Amino acid sequence: MTDGVPDIAWVDTIDVCQLKCPTCIRGVRGLPNSSRKMSLDTFTAIVARLRDQGFEKIGLFNWTEPFLNQKIHEYVAVAKSSGFWITLSSTLSLRHIDNLEETLVAGVDLLTVSLSGIDQETYQINHVGGELDYVMNNLNLVREIRLRNPMSLRVDLRLLKFDYNAGHEQPLRGYSERMGFNLEVINGVGNPKSNWLTQMDDGHFVREAAAAADKPSPEDEGKACELMFRQMTIDCVGDVYICCAMPNYPSLRIGKFLEMTANEILAAKYVHPFCRACTMPRRDRTEAEQARLQDAMKTVMIENLAGPKAKAPLVA
Repeated sequence: MTDGVPDIAWVDTIDVCQLKCPTCIRGVRGLPNSSRKMSLDTFTAIVARLRDQGFEKIGLFNWTEPFLNQKIHEYVAVAKSSGFWITLSSTLSLRHIDNLEETLVAGVDLLTVSLSGIDQETYQINHVGGELDYVMNNLNLVREIRLRNPMSLRVDLRLLKFDYNAGHEQPLRGYSERMGFNLEVINGVGNPKSNWLTQMDDGHFVREAAAAADKPSPEDEGKACELMFRQMTIDCVGDVYICCAMPNYPSLRIGKFLEMTANEILAAKYVHPFCRACTMPRRDRTEAEQARLQDAMKTVMIENLAGPKAKAPLVA
């Protein structure tokens, strides 16, 4: 069992994705694309603070396509120089990625490439606007880059599995083996042939939190969520959000990462009203997590934190 120490931070350096995947809140433009971008100076400061807080890994993505940042290699280099393990997740559905080799050589440890089919007709059902030929061409380039450079880069192909593409698993597994990649198969969330996700606006999360206001929270009963204790979610302007599983909506915003202590962030997550409505799995809280939480709740001015959980007793 984990001891609840900080593990990975998800950091978006830009605010855009080119695809319109119907199973992604960015894809349906619940999070609209914009030209916002995190400066390298801000990223450097965030990296330093993450290191001070005990984080060891950085994912340079959350709700965006990292290779649309034409300087992403510089961000990778900054994180690597600070000793971080680095992961990128991409569709690779781009005609040209000028800095692909520069980025991977800068120190990416894991590159995950999401797919939802091995032919264009199937692929575009979920990866709307994507071109499978671009993906395959870029995967060939990744293989060549890895062969000619001394690196420990791991490449995972991630099949988002739905009922209509289940037959693509075995052919994709064979392709992965031939390329020297790994295949990860996960069950796709939702139905790409419906518009269910378009209803998940900020008001939805506000209503869910309000409806659960009187419910006991798992965290109040000695439970722990991995996303609360071990992960950090930061958008391209340096704002912290409740977790990587939920959209970067105003009601789920915690505050400015560089202006908050680790205790303030943990306490704000703990008292956030949406956690009562969330169905993410929990487990028993460890002694280390209990100590962290008690310390956070003691040192933070709880009356300044919004939400009905603010005065809830801390149950061991």
